[in-house]
Amino acid sequence: MFANPAAAAPAASLGFAPSQQSQQSQQSQQPQQPQQTQQAQQAGSTTAAAAAKANLHALDDPNVYHWICQLTYGPNKEQALLELGRKREQYEDLAVVLWSSFGVITALLNEITSVYPMLSPPVLSNQLSNRVCNALVLLQCVASHPETKTLFLQAHIPLLLFPFLNTTSRQRTFEYLRLTSLGVIGALVKIDSAEVIAFLLRTDIIPLCLRIMESSSELSKTVAIFILQKILLDDAGLQYICATPERFLAVSQVLTYMVEQLTLQQTPGRLLKHVVRCYLRLSDNLEARRLLKQVLPRQLKDNTFGEVLRDDLGTKRCLAQLLLTLNED
Repeated sequence: MFANPAAAAPAASLGFAPSQQSQQSQQSQQPQQPQQTQQAQQAGSTTAAAAAKANLHALDDPNVYHWICQLTYGPNKEQALLELGRKREQYEDLAVVLWSSFGVITALLNEITSVYPMLSPPVLSNQLSNRVCNALVLLQCVASHPETKTLFLQAHIPLLLFPFLNTTSRQRTFEYLRLTSLGVIGALVKIDSAEVIAFLLRTDIIPLCLRIMESSSELSKTVAIFILQKILLDDAGLQYICATPERFLAVSQVLTYMVEQLTLQQTPGRLLKHVVRCYLRLSDNLEARRLLKQVLPRQLKDNTFGEVLRDDLGTKRCLAQLLLTLNED
């Protein structure tokens, strides 16, 4: 059976937060350009923006240097966290600068560990929650960069997030902490890496994600199941989860519960997509396939989600492949 989750650690919301509603486009008297031309222009502008970003260097910006000094030595640490977080989309090498600058990572870890005493009992204020979330945003930046990801793992920094993931309070301050901490782990697994999965399998990330998938907000559930899916897609992760009936059942029971909850929602598409893909990947293991024939939720067999999946050809195809695999002799 999975090990018991670790005690308290940090959390918050990062790149997975819902996007703001786009502004309504103004009506134009000019004739519309052909769709292919518009797509080509958009692709060109995206490529140009990426190239421009790659040519920018964080330390060429005097404001970056100023806020790093404030974060490490100055009295304006809270503002420094916010301002540096705004710079992460502007400079590709910000993660390298943060990791290499003396005292920065220590300052970020101090921000995280300083709120541990407020996790139980749950007395975290909005201001402190936002402050820690801003620190976690910068850690996510470091976790996602190819030059700093391995160093981030070798320092075992992800373990410091587990106390936040282990919280159960439904207060918004704690939901943000969980979501942002999940975002850091999500950044680690986003690009397939056997090293990352091997590290996570030595931790309690699977039982923590399972609990969040059962009882947290929809956004946190989405990030948690994304992490589980990425672990399953790795051969070592699939083997680990299917190594014992207890582990497999722990995962399948939570997936079944999620399916039952999704039948009550009007728009279950995003979560359903991940649930179906988790089941499909589990079916690649012969022993798990045998058990899935007995425990796969009825709603995935009787077209309960037919209308929901009508326009989602990818998930519809995955579900059809799952059912075909389980019906094989």
